[in-house]
Amino acid sequence: MAIKFLTPVQLWQDFDPLEAPLEISIEYNNESDGMMVKGAYFTAIAEGEDSIRAFAEVKSAVPSPKKSILCVLNSGDQAALAEGFDELLKRGFAIMTLDVSGLPDQEGHATRYSNAFSYASFAAGTPDRFLASPSAKSSPVYLWAKIARRAITLLQYFFPKTKTAVMGAKTAADVAWQVASSDNRVSALVALLGDYSEPPVVGDDTSNADSYTMSLSAKSAARLIKCPCLIATASNMHGGDVETVNEVANQVREGLSCSLVISPRLNAQVDADDLLSTYKWLDRTMKGDPSPELHLSSQSEEDQLCFRLTSEKVKAQSAVLYYAYNTAPAAYRHWHATLMKKHEDGSFSADVPVWEGDSEIYAYATVTISGGQTYASKSLGTLVSSLTPYLTSQFLLDTESDHGFYSDNSEKTFISTEKDFSVSEAPDGVPGFAGKGSLRTNILSEKGRYETAASLHISVYSKEEGEIRVQLVKEEESGMITYTATCPVNGEEWTRLSLTPDDFKTQDLIPMKDWEDLYGIILPDTDDKYYNNFLWM
Repeated sequence: MAIKFLTPVQLWQDFDPLEAPLEISIEYNNESDGMMVKGAYFTAIAEGEDSIRAFAEVKSAVPSPKKSILCVLNSGDQAALAEGFDELLKRGFAIMTLDVSGLPDQEGHATRYSNAFSYASFAAGTPDRFLASPSAKSSPVYLWAKIARRAITLLQYFFPKTKTAVMGAKTAADVAWQVASSDNRVSALVALLGDYSEPPVVGDDTSNADSYTMSLSAKSAARLIKCPCLIATASNMHGGDVETVNEVANQVREGLSCSLVISPRLNAQVDADDLLSTYKWLDRTMKGDPSPELHLSSQSEEDQLCFRLTSEKVKAQSAVLYYAYNTAPAAYRHWHATLMKKHEDGSFSADVPVWEGDSEIYAYATVTISGGQTYASKSLGTLVSSLTPYLTSQFLLDTESDHGFYSDNSEKTFISTEKDFSVSEAPDGVPGFAGKGSLRTNILSEKGRYETAASLHISVYSKEEGEIRVQLVKEEESGMITYTATCPVNGEEWTRLSLTPDDFKTQDLIPMKDWEDLYGIILPDTDDKYYNNFLWM
């Protein structure tokens, strides 16, 4: 079955969470010791005879709260994460817990799925959340996110004047990312212990996995986030995959508040103290108080790397540097910790020894601010051979986050054009690069950067059926070599191309061997064409 690839914008463009009636049914409404507790069913989805009656519970300690949080619980075993909700209630929040599992609680309350939607119900068996065929709209994650967006409508029906945040844990973190990136009513996002697993590939067919990654993954949603976000995770210092979380954090556009809480512990759990830190962040953010902006850099000095950390907007009291050597799989890295020295200007520093044979060092730092809250910086990789710090990122080019070429090394990326080249909407309303002439951008090709990439994906909209060319400039011993891939495109629709290195050839038809040492991308055919979604996968 052919898969229809959808951008995140296309995925949500025809869904209006305010359109259909909620059809609210109150199951209980209690008030005791100043605490209001209300349980209700509402219609989340109704398509003919098929429907989803979602169950949600609302708690509030004040009659008219000014801030609220929607907590998505995707299975019954995550209810333990609600143990710290008393702290939020004390801080004046209204809390809605939304069940999307379909697993009844002790009183028998649960979201009810009709047979047509049973594929998303835990009560019918563990759902295949990575299903994205024939399109991403077939995934349970998409259905859960639709239910959650309808739950925000219900929450604001009960409390019309509240600012609303959304929180999800583990698998439900993907749901929270989707809701926050697609719904302008969300004022803050909290993703707890996100399960950022890569979608499985069946045989040689990557289309389903690509569809999920492109449309529903936290990485794709993070590029569209417009509200402050907090990523809370736990990392085993002797084997934690910190980079997986940072790959998501690095997608958040510059200038937007994105905070990390990393809890280094052997059992990789978030406990009550970590939840308290999370809820304090949520309270500060909803009040408009800033979070620290952390910047970690490194500089070589003889046989060591000197790391420097600065904290802007909020002063840091102390800082700890975590670092690991070389490019072993992240799950097996051994993380070292050292207390950073504080200087009079408020910055921190720490020295890391570099041994003969070391090729790369990964590092991140945590700071503690007044009140005991701890935040983490994005991780920093330093290639010891070139001593060039960089932030790893899977998405190099993107038109949906900032309507421009996106690169995690943006200060070293430039765009040169001939004639006019701008962002405009294709006939179906999706934005893309369009113009007359050619566009060229250089890309930073640090050693090892493309090791995990199997192909380069590009979406192209053409008014007429025909061909387009994609050119890659590669630095080789003989100089800069241009490789060209010629690709057929359909007329009056988006064509998604998946290109491997051997699709690119020189004028003498010599195929390109790999992605290493790439210098630039050239799009020579732009007349009546629109380009979007450049992804390395």
